[in-house]
Amino acid sequence: MHCIEHSPTKETTMTTTVTLNAIATDVVGHYGNAATNLVAAYRTASERALAAAGSRVAKLVERLPLVGDEGKARIVAAERRVAEVVGEGVARTAQGYDRGIELVFGRVQKGLEAIAERTDWTKDMFVVETVRRIQLPAAKLSLEIASRFDEATSTLSARAEGAVAKAAASKQTVKRVRRAAKRVRRAA
Repeated sequence: MHCIEHSPTKETTMTTTVTLNAIATDVVGHYGNAATNLVAAYRTASERALAAAGSRVAKLVERLPLVGDEGKARIVAAERRVAEVVGEGVARTAQGYDRGIELVFGRVQKGLEAIAERTDWTKDMFVVETVRRIQLPAAKLSLEIASRFDEATSTLSARAEGAVAKAAASKQTVKRVRRAAKRVRRAA
């Protein structure tokens, strides 16, 4: 990620252009991280659900009165084989999503770099600079939203892994984004 610095007192055409491009790059990066976090949460939650289901099936089979020990063992073994196949499918699906995320967000990043290079000549145009300055608060709000979304999906992924996470993080995130939106509207 880029470290975005913007000094309103020493704002020049070049820093505004770079800042907008850096913000766009960071926004894309945050959404890429969020997508990766969601895939990790899907993978982990699916593995945990399969393990829990296997445990329940084993307990249920143990209570069957008309089935002998050998039959119970075969039923449990069959369930475990099915769970392994499903687990491998989940893993392959998650790997495919991870590759897709890397591919898509890598291309978007390259596209942003190409746009920045192609529009570099506009840095001396007064009208373009004015539009950029007007867009800067909205770009910063977009970055804040993307950052919060990244944090929320990271929390979700941590919860899926069983790690201790902040309670009600999504509600706090919504409140922070709403406050940031109000500040931007007031400033505009």
